Amino acid sequence: MKIHVYADVREENTGIPGLLESLGLTVIRKQLSIGDYVVAKEAVIERKSSYDFARSLFDGRLFDQAKRMAEAYPIVIYIVEGDPTRIKRYQSRMKQLYSAMITLTLDYNARIIMSSGPKATALIIDAIARRMAKEVGTGIVLHKKPRLSDLREWQLYIVQSFPFIGPKTAEKILDRFSTIEKFCSSSIAELSKIEGIGDKKAEFIRRILVTPYKKPDKDRRRVGKLDEFYGYNE
Repeated sequence: MKIHVYADVREENTGIPGLLESLGLTVIRKQLSIGDYVVAKEAVIERKSSYDFARSLFDGRLFDQAKRMAEAYPIVIYIVEGDPTRIKRYQSRMKQLYSAMITLTLDYNARIIMSSGPKATALIIDAIARRMAKEVGTGIVLHKKPRLSDLREWQLYIVQSFPFIGPKTAEKILDRFSTIEKFCSSSIAELSKIEGIGDKKAEFIRRILVTPYKKPDKDRRRVGKLDEFYGYNE
């Protein structure tokens, strides 16, 4: 089974796309609007040096970026090359640094993975891609059902299970349609009016809602038509 990873073209100079190919992954180079790598169409990965990670935490850029990533993908991962706590400029601001990292994790549901450098980053992305490919290929749900306390949390959780819909977009959808039932019966035109979705994503979401379920053929790739959405076909 081929495992595909989308890599932003600007990552080519890091050598990581080539390292991923040497590990056996199929790397599709594209200019990504969000993130540096996309794995299994579910996870977006942003790679940062420790200095850029710390600096962007303090100047607010990282939170804006995390917001956009969380709205577009259900899984958001930051790979940080180096240790931001060792940067002299920020050693007097450790409390703020850790507080900002906690905010990133709890408010934006972002995973933060530390890396020693490009080679380690490639190994991390390879491990993520193979784990997710295994789960998708066996039909395993990519995330466990959470213990939610009220109907509102369950409503948001269910809407976020659709592709391209993160926490903020789910909130906008429920504000507009009021119920999940109305969301599921909405038209492409109605869906496309939601900020962050647009016509193309609305069409794919609608296709999920109205297409009769069929058991997959043995030779059929489970990602199916989602490859077409990303403009890639084998």
